[in-house]
Amino acid sequence: MASSTFFSDWNQMIKPRVTSLVLATIIPGLYLASEQSPSGFLIAVTLFGTFLMSSASFIFNQVIEKDRDAKMKRTSNRPVPSGRIGVPQATLVGFAMMGLSFYILSVYVNLLTALCALAALISYVFLYTILLKPRTTQNIVIGGVAGCVGPLIGYAAIGNSLPIQAWILFTMIFLWTPAHFWALAIFLKEEYSDADFPMLPVVKGIDQTTKSIFFYTILYSLSCVSFYFLEPSMGFLYLTSVVLVCIWMGILSYQLIKNPERQAARKFFFFSIFHLFAVNIMIVVDHIL
Repeated sequence: MASSTFFSDWNQMIKPRVTSLVLATIIPGLYLASEQSPSGFLIAVTLFGTFLMSSASFIFNQVIEKDRDAKMKRTSNRPVPSGRIGVPQATLVGFAMMGLSFYILSVYVNLLTALCALAALISYVFLYTILLKPRTTQNIVIGGVAGCVGPLIGYAAIGNSLPIQAWILFTMIFLWTPAHFWALAIFLKEEYSDADFPMLPVVKGIDQTTKSIFFYTILYSLSCVSFYFLEPSMGFLYLTSVVLVCIWMGILSYQLIKNPERQAARKFFFFSIFHLFAVNIMIVVDHIL
């Protein structure tokens, strides 16, 4: 039982399901930057190093937010606010993961890749968690840059550079993030209010939030389609599939305006995850074919 609790607690700390989405955004950059398919070793070491850095950032986030997490039903039983993992222990593991990640990426990939991963951690911990999240409704818009670094890591790992295509993919994720997160914020509005987080639904209301979700969904969809015209290796398969899922996402965001219920927000939230996975998969598939 103790062993089961130990692994369960650390699984909550490092959030592997969230990290898997970050890792998925690295893979297109790895393939698009390669004249041939990247080596299995390079893919593995890049993903593993990024996994460690992402895990460290989530650990630091939960240490910093432990008091607010204790006020929210969804997070009150997390290992740190519940006392199952102490702050010194979590902090030590976080720094160990961060250091190991930087070593692996800088030695076995290149320094630029390691710096990109470290920049993501710094922006998530300091810019988002400490500076913006407790203070502004636009926290996720600005602070969301941490989750956009995957394409930069992918391109840097192969070419040791950050070409315009990497920044286009970065922008796509940047535009995806607000709609995705605000849908979750609608679903958890009361809990964020109890924890004194100034999330958009709490401060501006549901109506303003659903309109903002629709606005960012349109911008994100346009960026997905524009990638077809800006990346020469993209073909009709990518364009067709992306147009279809973007239309679907647009419909869901419009339905959320008309029916701003918690379940509709939850449905949009999970579809947005599927959408980002699908776009990244189709980039790789179309490039290979």
